[in-house]
Amino acid sequence: MKRQKINLILAVISCGFLIILSLLNTPQSLATQQARISRILDGDTLEVTMSECRIPWDGNSQLCRLQLACIDGPDYGDSPFFEAAKSRLETLIPRGTIVSVSDTGKSSRKRIVAEVFKDNTSINLQLVREGKASLFCKHLNDTCPSSKSAYLNAQNSARQAGLGVWNSKQYWQKARVCN
Repeated sequence: MKRQKINLILAVISCGFLIILSLLNTPQSLATQQARISRILDGDTLEVTMSECRIPWDGNSQLCRLQLACIDGPDYGDSPFFEAAKSRLETLIPRGTIVSVSDTGKSSRKRIVAEVFKDNTSINLQLVREGKASLFCKHLNDTCPSSKSAYLNAQNSARQAGLGVWNSKQYWQKARVCN
């Protein structure tokens, strides 16, 4: 009985030690980093250069492809929404703009899933607020839990106003309503 208690205590201590080590060894790339916009690919995908990219693009350790977290933008061919979303993103963060990239630790098709900020404003949230993107409901809880209510409020406002993908005369078929 005494030996079982000692083994249990050692197991708990070992687990705690491993947790502390993993927290200390979290890669810098999961922290918020400064990046420079290289190219906007569509309404929710962009390329940036930064000092350290955990998923390098095209063999370049400083070039990253980012998927904007928590949102889903129209894809190529989803006219006219694709053009409007891409154009708005190019206006918000033109090539050469310095942004803050908050890596969520998730990835999607060799892209880092991240929230992008310019002057402390979430670009992801701005696109939803303007109706240029809808929410990616499947990942809203696990990717953006601290800002979930802000995203939901932004989408509800855009829907009520009939903005962009929520236009009642011509809405985007793939737009999703999250709860």
